[in-house]
Amino acid sequence: MFACLSTPDHLPGWVASLARADGPPRDELEVGATLILQRAAALGHARSTWEVIAYEPSRSLALRGLDGSAGVEGRWTLEGVPSGSTRVWVEADLEAASFFQPAATDVAELGTRQLQADLQVLKRHLEAGEEAG
Repeated sequence: MFACLSTPDHLPGWVASLARADGPPRDELEVGATLILQRAAALGHARSTWEVIAYEPSRSLALRGLDGSAGVEGRWTLEGVPSGSTRVWVEADLEAASFFQPAATDVAELGTRQLQADLQVLKRHLEAGEEAG
């Protein structure tokens, strides 16, 4: 499961609107590495650069947005549970920027819904024995 979370080539297979992800292969991923993500947007593609700020193979990955994603940090942590399943913990810190400032609860709710949808796609891939991406 960690390979799907931490390998750039796998991300477009389960992250909504992500058209492409470039970065080092998982075995070369380390703190300081950068990932380039391209999202499908209404008027073409939106590109963002992310820096790996924490990396613990098979357990945890944290990224910080650079350029257009500055002010955003995310961390994914995997935890084994007694049933043999894996729990995914996700923490995010972001600043919303727009002409009309949305309420923090609206931003959190929107982000939570999208993350849950993305993780459901990942779960379906893993349960089917497929590698996402």
